Amino acid sequence: MNFTLTLPHLVRQFDNEKLNYALIGGLAMAMRGVQRSTLDADFILLAEDLEHADSILLEMGYERKFHSENVSHYLSENPELGRVDLLHAFRSATLGMLNRAERIKLTDDCLIPVVHLEDLVGLKVQAACNDPTRAQSDWADIHRLILHAGQSGQSGQIVDWELINDYLSLFNQSEKLEQLKQLYGTAQSK
Repeated sequence: MNFTLTLPHLVRQFDNEKLNYALIGGLAMAMRGVQRSTLDADFILLAEDLEHADSILLEMGYERKFHSENVSHYLSENPELGRVDLLHAFRSATLGMLNRAERIKLTDDCLIPVVHLEDLVGLKVQAACNDPTRAQSDWADIHRLILHAGQSGQSGQIVDWELINDYLSLFNQSEKLEQLKQLYGTAQSK
């Protein structure tokens, strides 16, 4: 995927239709200052906006390859367009992610909504619990996100441990909160 060409166009289309969406996944981590390689663009999207997003993506040259209540996957034969995954927001946790998202500069003329660090952690906790084969890399990403937030002078982010605990609790992982706090005691609390 050519992110600098594809994403600004997609963001403009989503914004023109007034869709409620935000960037998640590896690109969102990069936008939050934690570099991680990725080959696709992942978004969270208000479930009610899915029909409009589907039309936009089909018009751009994507084909919907998978659809369920929770996610949709789009792929293009054009390598410039690559793959776009949509997580459908309709539960309180994902709706909260959309409400907290803030626009960050992607290019000189494009601001893209990106979920907060704690929301990225929550999505990683979910991924680790849903697919144990990914758990090690997902927990490594969680550690990197929190460490980055805690490094003085980096991003000025303050970790909302209560929100992280909410996500950990959803997946019966509450015992990991104190471990994360101890490992990254330099991270400031909200």
